Amino acid sequence: MGQPLTRIILDTDLAMGAPGSDIDDGLALALALADPGLRVELVTTVGGNGDVATSTRLTRELLEVLGRADLTVVEGAPAGDDAADEIARRLLAEPGELTVVAIGPLTNVARALASGPEVAAAAREIVVMGGVYLEQTNVAAMPGEYNFWCDPDAAQAVLASGATIRLVGLDVTRKVRLTRGDARALATGGEFGRLAATHVEGWIDFQNRTKPRDLLEQDSCALHDPLAVAVVTRPDLVTWRDAHVAVETQGRVTRGVAIADLLMWENPPEPNCRIATAVDVAAFTTLFAERMAALP
Repeated sequence: MGQPLTRIILDTDLAMGAPGSDIDDGLALALALADPGLRVELVTTVGGNGDVATSTRLTRELLEVLGRADLTVVEGAPAGDDAADEIARRLLAEPGELTVVAIGPLTNVARALASGPEVAAAAREIVVMGGVYLEQTNVAAMPGEYNFWCDPDAAQAVLASGATIRLVGLDVTRKVRLTRGDARALATGGEFGRLAATHVEGWIDFQNRTKPRDLLEQDSCALHDPLAVAVVTRPDLVTWRDAHVAVETQGRVTRGVAIADLLMWENPPEPNCRIATAVDVAAFTTLFAERMAALP
């Protein structure tokens, strides 16, 4: 018999299909469905890249394209607490069985954990695309990383919850890129590949216009959320380090910034998570291409 499947709840601010919006959540959802070691049990949506109603609609449309319209999608914050309630309910129903993969602002996850300490204890682990730890973003309008910046109080609450947490930050995810050539390769696949290729090209064009002096962002886009999904079953794709991470919730110019104590001095704080510090770009790129090619 093979290894048992890792069962996940995917919490996302998916925006693939909305003009001028990031496409990596859509690619992450597709990658999760293509991973032979994962079983997606539930998708919850949260406001972030766009409004939550649009995210919910686009998620359902994408699942239709991927042949998985059967998956339950629950709309969450800021529209209401339905997603948080469902996350908590499912975790408590099967303690230790479900992993939460959070690739948007952490509002839904924080509200679920606020139900009581038993919810955090019931999660197998929480894998988050969020924060930036070993570099700076150097953008005054949005210090740190977008998901934490959207709801820093939620990010801090999750980190203080006592759950088992892995964080994949912007400083690592920015290193894995999708180029125009990769988009053309996607377009040779099935219906999803053709759709994704169109949106990837559009997103690259948008970044070229809006970030003209960010050389890394020219003619390619980062696969932030797909990397966070991939490491659920392939933790070897990145290098991990224990850390104590806190998120600034009050600062006038630093609200949303994550501070990682790497536990190097005497009497360090207790670690509350593991953070990714490096990525095997070639290994991830190969895995991503192979799994995208297998999609309908």
